[in-house]
Amino acid sequence: MTLDLVFTLVLTVAALVLFASDRIRLDQVSMAIPVFLLLAGVLTAREAVSGLSSPATVTVGAMLVLGLGLRKTGTVAAIGRWVKDAPLGGKTTRLFALCTIVALLSPFLNNTAVVMVFLPVFVGLAEQADEPASLYLMPLSFVAILGGTVTLIGTSTNLVVHGMAVERGYDELGMFSIAPLGLISLAIGMIYMFTLGRAQLPRRDRPPDLSRKYDMRRFVTELEVSVESPATGRSLGELRWGERYSVSVLGIERGARDIAAPRAERSIQPGDVLYVQGPADRLLLLARQQKLVTPTERTRRDLNLSTKGGRLVEVMVSPGSVLLGRTLREQNFAQRYDATVLAIQQHGVTVHERLADVQFRVGDLLLVHGTAGALERLADEPGFVPMAEVLDGSRNRPRAWVALGIMVMVVVVASLGLFDIMAAALAGVALMVFTGCVRMEEIYSELDWLVIFVLAGLIPLGLALDNTGAASWLAAGIVDVAGSWGPHGMVAAFYLLTAILTAVMSNAAAAVMLTPVAIFAALDSSVNPYALLVAVMFGASASFVTPFGYQTNIMIYSPGGYRFTDFVKVGGILSLLLLLAATIFIPVFWPS
Repeated sequence: MTLDLVFTLVLTVAALVLFASDRIRLDQVSMAIPVFLLLAGVLTAREAVSGLSSPATVTVGAMLVLGLGLRKTGTVAAIGRWVKDAPLGGKTTRLFALCTIVALLSPFLNNTAVVMVFLPVFVGLAEQADEPASLYLMPLSFVAILGGTVTLIGTSTNLVVHGMAVERGYDELGMFSIAPLGLISLAIGMIYMFTLGRAQLPRRDRPPDLSRKYDMRRFVTELEVSVESPATGRSLGELRWGERYSVSVLGIERGARDIAAPRAERSIQPGDVLYVQGPADRLLLLARQQKLVTPTERTRRDLNLSTKGGRLVEVMVSPGSVLLGRTLREQNFAQRYDATVLAIQQHGVTVHERLADVQFRVGDLLLVHGTAGALERLADEPGFVPMAEVLDGSRNRPRAWVALGIMVMVVVVASLGLFDIMAAALAGVALMVFTGCVRMEEIYSELDWLVIFVLAGLIPLGLALDNTGAASWLAAGIVDVAGSWGPHGMVAAFYLLTAILTAVMSNAAAAVMLTPVAIFAALDSSVNPYALLVAVMFGASASFVTPFGYQTNIMIYSPGGYRFTDFVKVGGILSLLLLLAATIFIPVFWPS
């Protein structure tokens, strides 16, 4: 063992531990790896930055832009709304039709974007059928994941494995080369989710209204502004009570007039009765310091938070949100969006206190109170997915058919081999931009740059595993364990190893690390290299056992009211079925 090999292995293990612990951002760890490899002399400067110009990274970025164009023109959302309202029969038939649409879209669009658009549609379908969302959202996520395995462009991990394989001389996989296995996996998943899997899904009934779901009533109190109050004559924006006291003013009763969802410029007057939400100790501190008193000798009137200009909406934090890794205080949320966050749900746990200091992750739910106009502006922001319809579908720009035509052109051109996938995707991006389907500022602000930077950082690690002999050393160990079982055993070993790594870290990271190992293992065991490459592709998408192994699972976790054990119970059986299918069919489609 050389020193470079040992250093690369230690760095790889350290990266795995950091990925699994989730204490440091995934992209930060990824971008640090090529720096360490460069400083240690394992890679040259050109090799250390090769991830930025890698065809895999460029292609993934281009496909994300194409998906963004389809989303911004309203193409995907229009399909979802049509299926939801179309006369398709009973609730099970309607759910099956929606899942079929998701399965048809996911092979050509980023499955995270598909789930982002269809999540409110599936929640609305559950409410329409008077059933809990927990019966609808797990099928959405699982079908979107499986649909992405049908083509090379269906998921970023497929493109990563393909790109790294092409750089090493393995370029025989085309757009639909993996489609037979992908369709088999999709069929298994669909049949399972509508038979045995559906019986395993939990029934988590939603409360009748959002106030009760987030247990809001006992956290709202009334405080009257006295003549001596230092708040008199000052606006809510000036007072900054949210930052100073962690409380929110939900409404103002001024004589016979109710002011729901008061804006930041609304001034406070003596005699105003404020409906204030917040922790009990902070409310007491506010009342004492601002000379606010409890109203006496008056007829108590309940402020309805969903009427008279104010609305309650549940909003999910999705990839690309400005809140990711940040707090409401840092983003000046109340002033920026003219809306108030009343409660937060993180992994099923409701938070009422210290809201301004909560750091957000993908899948967190916010209970937001504001006017209809404010909530429309918030829903139009990238990275926020409203769980109820707050936007008028007609606001989408009228270029849906243009965007759809560009996407079809990219798929057809790449499938016929007229251009490779990267060239076709880049041409599609140029057409999307110049036809106005997507704007440059939207690419800068809404693209999921996390995926790009993770690939840019980890692809040089794959190169280091190659150059130092670490990949060959790891491959020899796997061949010693599974080589005696033949091609089926090797396929099962790489599929299972990739699936396990994907459950605790980024699927892109698992794919980058195992692709060079799979190539060396294939050469050592005389197994068809494409068989093991495809096993890595499908194993990286086998994220059904935990809610945190795949972004789409994280996105449905809180809206569906799921628990960790729900994924183990429902996804565990599906994972075993897919492992069995891959072990049987991959050596058949790619014989040694």
